[in-house]
Amino acid sequence: MTGSGDKPVAVVTGATSGIGLETARALAREGMRVIALGRDEARITSAAKEFEAEGLTAQWVNADLSSIAQTHAAAARIAEIVDRIDILVNNAGGLLDTRHVTADGLETMFQVNHLAPYILTLDLLPQLKRSSVPHVITVSSIGHSMIDDLHWDDLQMEISFLPITAYAQSKLANILFTRELAARHAADGIVASAVHPGLVASRFPESAGVETRTYYAAAEKSGEALTSAQGADTIVWLAMDRDRALPSGGYFHECKRVEPSPAAQSEEGAKRLWDISARLSSLETAG
Repeated sequence: MTGSGDKPVAVVTGATSGIGLETARALAREGMRVIALGRDEARITSAAKEFEAEGLTAQWVNADLSSIAQTHAAAARIAEIVDRIDILVNNAGGLLDTRHVTADGLETMFQVNHLAPYILTLDLLPQLKRSSVPHVITVSSIGHSMIDDLHWDDLQMEISFLPITAYAQSKLANILFTRELAARHAADGIVASAVHPGLVASRFPESAGVETRTYYAAAEKSGEALTSAQGADTIVWLAMDRDRALPSGGYFHECKRVEPSPAAQSEEGAKRLWDISARLSSLETAG
């Protein structure tokens, strides 16, 4: 382990492309010590070269967040690198056009988009607690409002699967996680925020269905889609000044606090999801 020094330490997942890459780049430009996570070695190499070309540095960790074991391993590796984390950006996620099940037996979008941030954050709590200004920022989406509530009796969507519903469920879970993290760890000084980055022209829709890819392509062609740097703006804005995120547990878009859906504001739902997530991730004694 190396000491974190005076530089703020930021961990960014999904950092090899899109808004994750732009977030990591922006925070590195601001002089932060950046630990960037990606799951593809070739893309990590490419992103690292981009950083070097700009005179920026980051420490890269290879981890597949569709694996509970690899998510734990990533957290352990980060803990070996730094003793303190000031900002954790849970950005990695995706949208799939068919139902896939991970090696852990969970629906992939639920695991990657929600459960991995849950596990990584809880594993890194010791490092976050060593910061005087810990801030956990989780990338959600306005897509969370496309469903009335989580499918509590079918969270893994075994009975009925629709890609956009599974995605919306995972994004609703992001906000509920943020609210419960804020509530449970207020005494530790941890501030938690969720962000809707907007419709961004990036690699994000590559694994989605034809209709979604067509929609994104049309938005990009018309100029309605944001660039990845623009999509990262609110994340960076929050990361640069934690006071902007107070009171903790908020949901943000275009650098301002906005109201999420009624389901996303459910204290009961947030507690219920937290307990389910602890069981699914074998973290029954989670904080």
